Amino acid sequence: MAKDYLRDWIYEVKYMNDFLESRLCRLTCVAPVHIGSGETLKSFEYLYDKDRQQVYFLHEGKWAHFLASHSLLDEFTAILDRTGNFSRKNIWQWLQGKGFSAEACNDFIKYKAVVKADLSDKKSTLNDISTGMCDGSGNLYVPGSSIKGMLRMGIIFHLLENSPGMKEKFHKEMYKALQSDNPKKSLENLSKKIEEALLEYKDDKKNVHKCLAGLQVGDALAEAGTVPEPVILQRTYGTTYGGRKKEFEKPLDVFWECIPAGSEFRLRISMDKAMLQKIGISSIEEIFGYCRLFMQRGLKLQEKVFGRRYGALFDEAQGADCFLGAGTGFLQKSLWFSLFADEAEAMRELRGFLDRSFRQHRHLVLDKAISPRTIKLVGSGRRKQMMGLCKLEVIS
Repeated sequence: MAKDYLRDWIYEVKYMNDFLESRLCRLTCVAPVHIGSGETLKSFEYLYDKDRQQVYFLHEGKWAHFLASHSLLDEFTAILDRTGNFSRKNIWQWLQGKGFSAEACNDFIKYKAVVKADLSDKKSTLNDISTGMCDGSGNLYVPGSSIKGMLRMGIIFHLLENSPGMKEKFHKEMYKALQSDNPKKSLENLSKKIEEALLEYKDDKKNVHKCLAGLQVGDALAEAGTVPEPVILQRTYGTTYGGRKKEFEKPLDVFWECIPAGSEFRLRISMDKAMLQKIGISSIEEIFGYCRLFMQRGLKLQEKVFGRRYGALFDEAQGADCFLGAGTGFLQKSLWFSLFADEAEAMRELRGFLDRSFRQHRHLVLDKAISPRTIKLVGSGRRKQMMGLCKLEVIS
């Protein structure tokens, strides 16, 4: 029996080495990362402690029980109806005015986040907060599906760059899509077509196989004792058009719950070598390299326009390999840029597409240097950062 066990173990190890590569990786957030949970909290659904600059997220059931047990439900509802989602009233201050200490609120507080945003002293609430993806304990993490989506974009970019014939074909189809009656739908269909052409193959029996089914990406989780405390950051747009007042930064009344810069996570990535070799990929490190090249393409386009004003941000970005999460939309458009023959053609066509899609933004008039004309930032104290910069490394 011992011999049989040893034989099976040797076979399994040989199989793993020959057909399956499984590596433990580290994900480092070079800048804040927001992976949205899909939930947005109104100003009456959280507590904002202005003095400590903290947000307290609530156990809904325990919060409702607290209000009921202290005969506060009717007053809470009346204030809510009168002021419209507590837009002019801070619930934390309201509770303190009722004589409740911070300790008395611990039972219904799920977890807290630090507010890092430049706010007017007159402002009593943060408005809506888009919450991050959390586990059952309220710990932020990065879902494997988000990471795999980013890896997929890097792979597609690499395959297009190294297939001139395919790139020329999709350049023509891109041009037609932008000129169609429904360009948004046409671009969605084109994206699917590109993925099918680059990431699928047929076997001898004409069965279709998706190559990236051979790429498995686990969730990125913080190790015990190193779970990052979330931060609340305010979205800001840097723009090429400052208007009459020459205001080139425009803070938005939108706040995100983010993973702070410097946070580290562990994840496992596995690949079926036979499937990935169908598209010329032989290692996980190669995929990380493709993602870095893709990120650099998008950064290069933006740096030409925003480098003088935000040079430190672009320097910081050199320590990253990819973008993850919300606030990184231009990276997607940089894939479209790569399909055009030159940047002038790309600018002309994308300006026209955006102008037809968003008339009120006046893209044809204002997008003189880049389209779109904004760089997406978040305020962290008085410091601005790009969103979603991450570094990926294989550690074992």
